[in-house]
Amino acid sequence: MQDEDYMRQLSCGNDSALDILVFRYHKPLYGYVYRLLQDEKLAEDIVQDTFLKIYQQGRKGYTPDHFKPWMYKIATNSCKDYWKKSSTKREFFTDKNMQDGQIYHIIDRQLERQWMIDSLNQLSIDYQTVLYLRFYQDLTYAEIALTLDIPINTVKTRIARGLKQLEGVLIEDERKGVGANE
Repeated sequence: MQDEDYMRQLSCGNDSALDILVFRYHKPLYGYVYRLLQDEKLAEDIVQDTFLKIYQQGRKGYTPDHFKPWMYKIATNSCKDYWKKSSTKREFFTDKNMQDGQIYHIIDRQLERQWMIDSLNQLSIDYQTVLYLRFYQDLTYAEIALTLDIPINTVKTRIARGLKQLEGVLIEDERKGVGANE
């Protein structure tokens, strides 16, 4: 069944449909929110609030055309609300929130990964966000546009420019002798 079907089930009173959505998306959504906020407890609170909003909208009969970007948009907006209240607006990539479930046993791979994280941290928040959604959450350009409420051409531009800047950072680090094989 598609995610949108579970939303329709919520409107019919089948609360267990939410359990399936939580099971499917809790981990990637938590990773995304944690990356934005750098606070485990706050990230968990926002994820729970996101699923509560999903539940409430489902019970009202709302079914989004595209569930996944809609869900990320709810979480993103909650993060933006937090930033407005706290004036904490800097995002960082960390090794913890970029884990993809695999355990890396090779030291070189861990160093390369940390080098990439450090390099991503040097980019603007806009570039970090689109690159993370595209390459770590596997969202399409259209899904990223819906999530961030920006035109798809802006997504494409930010990804292209972000990759170009990332390449420059990596080349500069290599030139300085900083990198995975220090």
